[in-house]
Amino acid sequence: MKGWKKAALVALATAPIGLAILSFVFMARSELAFDEARCPFVEREVRDVADGVRVREQVRTCQPDVEEHRWVVLREGEPDLAIGQRRLSAEHWQGYAWTATLREGHVRLEITDRSQDHPRVFNERRDAGVAAE
Repeated sequence: MKGWKKAALVALATAPIGLAILSFVFMARSELAFDEARCPFVEREVRDVADGVRVREQVRTCQPDVEEHRWVVLREGEPDLAIGQRRLSAEHWQGYAWTATLREGHVRLEITDRSQDHPRVFNERRDAGVAAE
């Protein structure tokens, strides 16, 4: 095989490699933009769940039109524990709602947004962190 056919086959064969590299560069750029040292969360709201138990919602926008929300359980005498985190386009966060309840001593967080029909549920597990349903 000679000429343009060989060049076309080489280009076709190496295209997936270029696509993979481009994907990795895009993911690395996105993750660097959301680095906590470069783009910290700010407090949006704190809600009481029970005596001595509160949930703090934090938010940040590190890239245009992308919002990341995080929910942190605050217990008196214990370290803060992040139990839920979501990064979506800013339009998905319009009209979202969240509730936090106490079940068997653990916080249950339900987040409803435009990206899904059913709420996203996160359960606090103080022994190992977060469990999502």
